[in-house]
Amino acid sequence: MAREAIRVGDVTVRPGERRFGFLHVAYLAAKTEVRVPFQVLHGIEGGPTVCLESTLHGWEPMGAEVLRRALGRVDPQSLRGTILCIPLANPMSVEIGGGIEGAGQRVNPADHLDLNRVWPGKSENAWLTERIADVLWREVVSRCEYLIDYHDGTGSSEELPVAFAFAFPVNPSMAMGAEGADGIGTAVAATPTGLSLDQMRAMNERIRGLAIAWGSTVISWRERPVNPSMILGAAMLRGIVPLYVETGGGHTIDWTIDASVECTLNLLKHLKMIDGAPVLPSRQIMVNNYIVARSKTGGFYQVNPRVQLGSEVARGTVIGTVVDPLTSEVLEEYRSPVNAIVVSRRVRMPINPGGYVAHLADTDAIIWERTNA
Repeated sequence: MAREAIRVGDVTVRPGERRFGFLHVAYLAAKTEVRVPFQVLHGIEGGPTVCLESTLHGWEPMGAEVLRRALGRVDPQSLRGTILCIPLANPMSVEIGGGIEGAGQRVNPADHLDLNRVWPGKSENAWLTERIADVLWREVVSRCEYLIDYHDGTGSSEELPVAFAFAFPVNPSMAMGAEGADGIGTAVAATPTGLSLDQMRAMNERIRGLAIAWGSTVISWRERPVNPSMILGAAMLRGIVPLYVETGGGHTIDWTIDASVECTLNLLKHLKMIDGAPVLPSRQIMVNNYIVARSKTGGFYQVNPRVQLGSEVARGTVIGTVVDPLTSEVLEEYRSPVNAIVVSRRVRMPINPGGYVAHLADTDAIIWERTNA
């Protein structure tokens, strides 16, 4: 039986078509329209509906470039299923600069809210950021079976393609909670989700499958209470299978972008939406200890030139130093606390307390490993 056309916002997409459009959210005080761009590829044949979403944080726009390149290689005439793509989910935080770590801001400058802490959004008595989430949820995310959430190393850091497999914890009574950005801040008490243990285990297995299929060298397995206000948590609690990925950074086009294009196509191949063999690294590892290293002081950051992106370093290796920009005094020396692969490293010189230094995958905490031909 022939597939039917679908409608997103005011755009109708017929089977075999690629269409672009905008989702209207609101008008600001000076009547500037807030709208979110989207792309739809509606295959002729049936298959999964997948949301590919990027730039919840405006200082992390590299996923949008990955999606632009990847979807340019997908022909809707041969696609099985439907791709709903939101490459610039938080457009105002991209447009208005000023963030310390890059050219965009993490939060929406209109209300200073983090778009990844307000899901599934609100339509009434709501801040603008909540209304953006509500429109995206109703028009796109809630219609999908899978959600891939793209982030990057911000304007401060370059980063390998990496998959973060956020999963329900083993204890179902502690399956839902909240924490600050990057796992920092004060956590709230964990509570049950209302899902059965079998449902949570099934979700974990599907997330694990997506993470491996993405095809990055490093996969971070994160079994912890799910935050219902994050897009991943909101999806998981409603049966949508999500995967959080990071790639690229420093607002720089480098080799990691094309590598992440292949990872994106790997996922579509895994879901049998497109044909072809996956493009995989020679070795993949999954770890359950992943360190986001931050500076304790401010100054000028100096990289260790012997520690490159993807380097394997021993415990105690100097990743970089912070020096006084006037006197050259070494104010801080960051040494790897574990044997690790350097997944992300800082490339921006000015640094303030809390600035990103590196992401480190603990190679003594490998829980799965595979060698690919």
